[in-house]
Formats: sequence, C-alpha cells, structure tokens
Amino acid sequence: MADDVVLAEWCDVLDVDAPSVDDDFFELGGNSLLAVTLIERIESRLGVEVPLEQFFVDGRLGTLLDSARSAGVR
Repeated sequence: MADDVVLAEWCDVLDVDAPSVDDDFFELGGNSLLAVTLIERIESRLGVEVPLEQFFVDGRLGTLLDSARSAGVR
C-alpha cells in the first residue's frame, strides 16, 4: 500500500508516467517547494511521518519508498 501511494504521488507531482527507483526527484525537475508538497501528500495519505531532511540528501524514488516503508506502513 505504501509503495502505491508513494508512486502515485511522485507521478502526480512530477507529471511522469513510468518512474524508476533510481530516478532522482531533483534531476527530474523537482524543487524544494515540490518536495515539501510531495512529502506532505504522502504523510497525509499514509498517516505517517517521512523525514524531509533525508529526502533532500537523497532524492531518489527508491530511497523515498524505503522511508515510507520504515515509517511503519507496509
């Protein structure tokens, strides 16, 4: 479930159709405002806290998926 939510929000915020776990949010045109929006949307839908600071250090989709899983949702 967490993976589906993260993928859906990632695609919506970045307007992409087929993301790869190696895709980097910032290399795909994301910026700090969009990053905050993405994280807030994921947190709201999953009811968990995803560390924003970690996302700024490593903005890959795979890392975000791991963060959402580690936040307690599977």
